[in-house]
Amino acid sequence: MKNIAFVTFLFILCLVFLGIYQLDPPAAVSVSAPLVEFSSSRAIKHLEVIAKKPHPIGSAASAEVRNYIVQQLTTLGVKPEVQTTSVINEKWGTPFVAGNVANVIAKLEGTDRTKAVLFAAHYDSIAQGVGASDNGTAVVAMLENIRALKAGSPLKNDVIFLFTDGEESGLLGAKAFVDQHPFAKDVEVAFNFEARGNSGSSVMFETSDQNGWVIQEFAKAAVHPIGNSIFYTIYKILPNDTDLSIFKKAGWSALNFAYLKGFNYYHTFVDNLKNVDERSLQHQGEYILALSRHFGNLNLENTKDSDAIYFDILGLTLIHYPEAWVPPLTIFVTAFFVMVIMLGLKRRQLTIGGIILGFFAFLFTIFIASATVTLAWWVITTVHSGYQVFAQGDTYNSNFYLVGFVALTIAITSSLYTLFSKKISISNLAVAALLGWLILMIITSLFLPGTSYFFTFPLLFTLVGWGLIFAIEPITRLPKTVSDDSKKRINMGVRVTILSVCAIPGIILLTPTIYIIFLALTLSMSGAIAVLVGLQLGLLIPYITLFRNGNKFLLSRFALLISLGFIFAGSLTADFTAKYPKPNSILYGLNADTGKAIWASLDQKPDEWTSQFLSQNPQKVTLTEYLPTVSWQFLQNSASVVSLSPPDIQLLKDNVENSTRTVHLQITSPRKARILRVYADTKTEILEAAVNGKKIDINHTHNNTQNAWGLDYFAIPPEGIELTLSIKRSQPLKLKAVDQSEGLPKIPGKFTSRPNYMMPTAFGGGVSNSTLVSKSFTF
Repeated sequence: MKNIAFVTFLFILCLVFLGIYQLDPPAAVSVSAPLVEFSSSRAIKHLEVIAKKPHPIGSAASAEVRNYIVQQLTTLGVKPEVQTTSVINEKWGTPFVAGNVANVIAKLEGTDRTKAVLFAAHYDSIAQGVGASDNGTAVVAMLENIRALKAGSPLKNDVIFLFTDGEESGLLGAKAFVDQHPFAKDVEVAFNFEARGNSGSSVMFETSDQNGWVIQEFAKAAVHPIGNSIFYTIYKILPNDTDLSIFKKAGWSALNFAYLKGFNYYHTFVDNLKNVDERSLQHQGEYILALSRHFGNLNLENTKDSDAIYFDILGLTLIHYPEAWVPPLTIFVTAFFVMVIMLGLKRRQLTIGGIILGFFAFLFTIFIASATVTLAWWVITTVHSGYQVFAQGDTYNSNFYLVGFVALTIAITSSLYTLFSKKISISNLAVAALLGWLILMIITSLFLPGTSYFFTFPLLFTLVGWGLIFAIEPITRLPKTVSDDSKKRINMGVRVTILSVCAIPGIILLTPTIYIIFLALTLSMSGAIAVLVGLQLGLLIPYITLFRNGNKFLLSRFALLISLGFIFAGSLTADFTAKYPKPNSILYGLNADTGKAIWASLDQKPDEWTSQFLSQNPQKVTLTEYLPTVSWQFLQNSASVVSLSPPDIQLLKDNVENSTRTVHLQITSPRKARILRVYADTKTEILEAAVNGKKIDINHTHNNTQNAWGLDYFAIPPEGIELTLSIKRSQPLKLKAVDQSEGLPKIPGKFTSRPNYMMPTAFGGGVSNSTLVSKSFTF
């Protein structure tokens, strides 16, 4: 029995390891690779230039990166075009987002084109980081792929490479291309490449609607596909957007790719060249090359089909089928479940009462495991308060805690099921857990069909195992010389063999999915991850019988020891260092109306660096003088006044027609700030608005909100912007203008350079490490 337990435990462990190991991206390829292949080593040389310094939209560094891209495209024999225009994105309502963008566009013309294929990546970074992964790797992957495609045979369709500007500021470059560029009308299929970390495989995490055709072709093209329809279901729930949101709205068939590991590097200063995993770049590049050659030679006249359910198997292949198959699959598995139950009852292996008790035991076990893991993470973040500064909810050493929490879930689950097995048979406990899976399968099939496969196939294969066990009579017709203990061991061996074989699909399917979901949700959602692990363990309940003889709690104790060891390892590595710096925030605000200035921070409390700007007991308030539409609470303290020129608004024209007053304004930033924010008084009803002659759809604002009408304009030109507002004739027009520049003013006695174990955070609207100057105007 001990040998069976050890071999089975090792078997399951190997399957789990295989599932996670196959998530590793492909190996980096050297510069000596054939010219028609993608080489991450060739591509990363571009990154050495692009990721030298922060290059947000409208900055001098952004112009340098853009010029480099244009130069490289020209060298490759492509005729690049720079699309320079102003654009407005009304998607999120007030404050509306607008700006001056400069997209770089390159087209490889096809020999017998039907429609065009678009590959997109934004080349701008946040102001607080150099953007090596987000999104430098995608940019250089496109450059290297253009070179590889030029070295090979020409494609039938046009392939357009779009390097967008202003993605970080509100998807501005993508919006400008779709709305204003003539190439956009030719696009039928679009692929967008991103990063939300610094390593890991590139996951296909989002699709357009009616994705059946594009998923089918992606499955044919991709060499190492990682993706499934459950990721998109989760992504839609999260408050995230990429350029693909714009492409989908244009009606294009589209896929989105990103690598997710290392979320704590995302939108920080440590998203630099040193921390990029070159293998992730290789995976992005291999996707682009394979998709270019495949879709570049397809007929693109009809790219829509009914939605598909899809999932990869160990990154080797992508299984897909129409969403229409979900109902019959659900009915089939439900019917099969009933048949297995009836067979188990007939063979007296199951009882109705035992299944009911087992079902409540299943729910109780998952609840206790999730609650314990959630409590454990709360205790850890209380002891190590530094973890609370990560807005992403992740840590640099998150893998320690992941292993620790998974092991803790195993310890709790195995302990409880060992106790339950004294009153409830293992067969009843196991089938009761399958009842929980059946309920989840039915619910997801009805309301979240993209996630239904996650429950359907592991349940189906496990039911097959139990059906075989109930169908096969116990082996009793053995020679009389065989002892009862030997017969018991033989029966146990048969049961374990059947269940182990039937467990393979579930473990291989669930393990990598749960791991990627953890990367997406981070440690802040550890309780949810414990639920998923608990569900998976529900399929493995019979294996606890292997430890019933001898030390019943051996697995529980071993798992608890592993858990404590990894949690302790996490605690030992909790300190911030130059390699793993601490994020913090500080901004300087000057109110030109009152002549007063402030320091403000989104941190929970002052640290050893921000305390020089903030008192030990700073006020916690909203910054209505600078960010009137933002409800966040900032730590605030008074600051010395620095002489800074405020933004200026000049009245160009004031017309009155019937009951409507139309005001034409010129708004500038004398101190050449990069961002300009304009807000109307909350009592002012804006009837119409336009910026630089482009009308703003005001239907996106004042929808059950008390926010003032506002506009955030990025990359302000030297001459400023022209804003036209229409209001009721009887109303005065009260505006507040706020301009924002990077960096803090030099004030005697204040050290504006952070220690090497700290870095500015980009979370909180991108105002960290910035200077804001506000002024009010009445017309």
